[in-house]
Amino acid sequence: MASPPPPSNAEAERVAKVLARAGVCSRRDAEKLIAEGRVKLNGVVLDTPAVKVGPGDKLSVDGKPVRAAEPA
Repeated sequence: MASPPPPSNAEAERVAKVLARAGVCSRRDAEKLIAEGRVKLNGVVLDTPAVKVGPGDKLSVDGKPVRAAEPA
């Protein structure tokens, strides 16, 4: 499985943090979802949680889009 190129935006956050903030799951559970091949970033299945997500990226879990939560 391939990893998408990292975003160049300084506002990028790790994918597990984005999933947790969006209320999808905990960071630990996000790592499990990624290991199971259930998370896609811009249409590419992720194989590592060490990927950063930028504001314009499209993230999905089990084919369902994930909307990023607003930073607190």
